[in-house]
Amino acid sequence: MYDPPDSFDDMLGDADLAPQTGPFVPLEVPGVGVVRARRPMPNAVPVLAMSVNAKIDVVDKQGYLTLFLQNHLESGEHERILVTMMGGELPADSMGRVARAIATWGTARPTLPSSR
Repeated sequence: MYDPPDSFDDMLGDADLAPQTGPFVPLEVPGVGVVRARRPMPNAVPVLAMSVNAKIDVVDKQGYLTLFLQNHLESGEHERILVTMMGGELPADSMGRVARAIATWGTARPTLPSSR
């Protein structure tokens, strides 16, 4: 597995200082609908980063993405979305859409590419 830089441990230490809970509230996800989620927590940064790390295999990436989603969706929401996807009622990329919506919640992201 990829060895993270020393600063990774520093970031995890800083994240441990913040409360790890928050209220679950409705979040509108384009193409998916409303999910009950909470804003990203500080300890979510390394998990989210590993979910897109080019140096690890796709199974590990999926595991990190699942962990991120399960930590930020209200109990039962992750399963509900999966079942609805399997039933063909939601797009195949719904989990990615939900992860992106949670990760960018309350930010100016995603931004459009520069015109330069």
